[in-house]
Amino acid sequence: MAQWQMMGWVNVVLVVLMGAIYPLKQKMKSNKKLIPIYRVVRVAHPVVGVVMILIGLLHGAMVLGQLRLHSGSLVLMTLILMALVALAGNKLAVFRKTWRPIHRILGLLLVVLLLAHLLFPWWL
Repeated sequence: MAQWQMMGWVNVVLVVLMGAIYPLKQKMKSNKKLIPIYRVVRVAHPVVGVVMILIGLLHGAMVLGQLRLHSGSLVLMTLILMALVALAGNKLAVFRKTWRPIHRILGLLLVVLLLAHLLFPWWL
């Protein structure tokens, strides 16, 4: 497997792991033993998000040789938008109560775009 392929699959796994934070939070309400795991995941979540963006940039540059509009670009732009929403949600008082639902909706969009990218990488 080529390096660029491995990077892409690492990001797929990271998307799945990052998406598990919400169900974990819901389960934690009824199973208090999950609280320490959730705390670790919550701290790692933004760091892993940045790593995913960097891997996505490298993956795209290695495959295409340049940055250009591609199905993977939409995945990357969604990741960046999710990061910006989270940052704004923590900094802007007016956005504090609404950023999480927006972040989750973008997460669903990310999964759809990622599946499209995996199944039809050259559709754009």
